[in-house]
Amino acid sequence: MATTYVKPAKGIRKVSAIIAVAAANTPEVLYQRTTGGTNPRTVILRKLMIYNNTGANAVVTVGVGLGVAFAAIIPPVYSTNLFDNEWTEDDLPVDEVGVDDDLTVQATVAGVQVQAEVEEIGS
Repeated sequence: MATTYVKPAKGIRKVSAIIAVAAANTPEVLYQRTTGGTNPRTVILRKLMIYNNTGANAVVTVGVGLGVAFAAIIPPVYSTNLFDNEWTEDDLPVDEVGVDDDLTVQATVAGVQVQAEVEEIGS
């Protein structure tokens, strides 16, 4: 007797541009999701890369929304000064969070450089 396995849908892996946080504790767009198609795409954070050469350690939070509408989607991560900080799928503090919005980021120190790898699912 044959057994059929259904694989979960796989999305498209994409990487954001490297952004330097312009102002401390101010959210800004990290990744803008692709629009179009019949349904909006869902964005899943897969990897987070941070380079901190600011002279101070920083706390970095990834979320959705700008200004007072900012809401974290993962717990804050600690970025050590003068280190290349990287969190892969296995290292991120949550298993998987899909959002139907652009990803935003804020840091406690201006000048921190942040890049994200995401998976977009949908049409």
